[in-house]
Amino acid sequence: MMSLSIPEAIAEVYHKSGVAQPSGRRYVVLLADLLGGYNVTCTEITGLTSEAASTFLLRRGAVLEPLGNISQEPLAGYINVSSIGGNIFVERADLIVRRRFSVAHELGHYVLHFLPLIESGAFEQFEQFEIVEVLAPFSTEEDADDLPTGRIYLPKRSDLTSLLPSYEQMEREANQFSAELLMPESVVRSLLDRYAVSCRGDDLVWRLASEMLVSRSAARWRLRNLGLLAVSTAQWN
Repeated sequence: MMSLSIPEAIAEVYHKSGVAQPSGRRYVVLLADLLGGYNVTCTEITGLTSEAASTFLLRRGAVLEPLGNISQEPLAGYINVSSIGGNIFVERADLIVRRRFSVAHELGHYVLHFLPLIESGAFEQFEQFEIVEVLAPFSTEEDADDLPTGRIYLPKRSDLTSLLPSYEQMEREANQFSAELLMPESVVRSLLDRYAVSCRGDDLVWRLASEMLVSRSAARWRLRNLGLLAVSTAQWN
């Protein structure tokens, strides 16, 4: 199954939503507007678990029976996907920067992995099916550099795994999608040009993170990913 590259997928998200990509004057990505290009909802829940998400959907008539693979394990993010769309949930008690990363992570799974699988016709003979990803809570350390990881649950069919990358690769791709979506390279470089003459080290990382409404750990990860971490930590006269 062919899928889009991450830059292609991000371009497709903007095209479908009709939203302009961030420019030199607007640095914060408007996630709610981007979700509008797909039949995907996003809900914040305090005390998010897969069981809480299932209960929420049942009470609103979005599903007719409890979802599969549910538990009371605390989560940062959750997505349930069917043939007609997806439902994203995030933990309301998380900082807004972390909630935004969780939403972008789940959207990444949807456009990179789950929607192409559905559009491939893999489920044509099934009246109902569910694809689920659960995103583990963030590190309790605010400046931890590790990005969140999750687990994916597919319908119990042995042929599906051959149509998708490994779970580890899908998690890496969802995190890379989230980072590139929330922190476009052009924006990162523009902000570095603007602030590097007056800030350095953690102050510069904080400034970039604040402008793009992401966490410092995500901003630091993106700078490292772009090979720009040395610029952010250089000593300026």
